Amino acid sequence: MEICKCVENYTKKINMMDIGLLKLCACSAGVLIGLFVPKKKKTCVLATASLLFSLTLFPLMFKAIKTMAETMADSE
Repeated sequence: MEICKCVENYTKKINMMDIGLLKLCACSAGVLIGLFVPKKKKTCVLATASLLFSLTLFPLMFKAIKTMAETMADSE
């Protein structure tokens, strides 16, 4: 797909500052969306967001820790 190729090229060109800005942007969008959730549905939204956060955080952290360990082992 063309969009996947564009995303792949974009990720090759960005640096850590860009990633940080992207994360802040996504977080801000989430907060803005959350402000419009009706009070009756906030519990469901909170549970879903918490689950999604956990399901995405742990694989990312696992990969980051693995990469750090490999980098440290290579530098010795």
